[in-house]
Amino acid sequence: MPGKPPLLLLHGICNNSNLFSIPHGLGVHLSRHFDLFPYNFPISRHQKEAWDFDFHLQKDMPAIWKSVCSEAGCKPFIFGYSMGGMLAMTAQATGVTDAPALISVASPFKFYNLPLYPPLMRTFVKFSTITGYRTVPIKITGRILCSLFAATNPPEKIHDTNLFRFLIKNTTVNVPVETFLQVLMWIKKRKLTNRNGKIHYLDLFKNIQAPACMIYGTNDRIAPEKLVQPGYEALGSPRKLMAAISNGTHMNMTTGSKAAEIAEIAASWCISPE
Repeated sequence: MPGKPPLLLLHGICNNSNLFSIPHGLGVHLSRHFDLFPYNFPISRHQKEAWDFDFHLQKDMPAIWKSVCSEAGCKPFIFGYSMGGMLAMTAQATGVTDAPALISVASPFKFYNLPLYPPLMRTFVKFSTITGYRTVPIKITGRILCSLFAATNPPEKIHDTNLFRFLIKNTTVNVPVETFLQVLMWIKKRKLTNRNGKIHYLDLFKNIQAPACMIYGTNDRIAPEKLVQPGYEALGSPRKLMAAISNGTHMNMTTGSKAAEIAEIAASWCISPE
């Protein structure tokens, strides 16, 4: 395989692939080791449809996998951030993909109620039911949250607030309410399930035999170690790793020195395995 090995990049919920092109971000650091293939999900021909996690798994991922394998000329490694990591593992577990190795970053595989986000999601669902408006205005909501964080967070949190503001402006997309409905199902069931709650995807992680690395931040409130661990334990991979990023939060692992550390772990895991 000439040149750098291919790496398929999968972004998180309410994001697009611009997440991997921010200055000093994951894409910059990963590009030193890999030939990058960032994709948006939903793919362009699905933009007008209502999507959720299952839609990405069943409709987007088969098309993305076929496209990237053709473009790269071989099967790529897969790197997923947040929901992108959940999608990477679930696609491999269900046979949609057949990657030679997998990396998830800041990806929870079990769920619990956070103080702010579930109530916000439920509010949007109720608003949609009343009005019939099925799109969640992530960009506007994000700006409002930034203002609240700026007013209430202590001075030492200003960096995270500014980073959140930058990500909202440059990497987020509005999503169908169906996306939040499935996330609320996960929170209700405390499990990564399909949209009707009947299939527990972690039960299928035993089918993953490729090397799999799960990276988490020690200060990540959305995907702390205790919510990553169930996914790691469910893996059937003979070779697997859980790696911690010290003081990593759900946002600061996307850029700067922590993104550089993640890229080195990914390169070591995929390119120079021990």
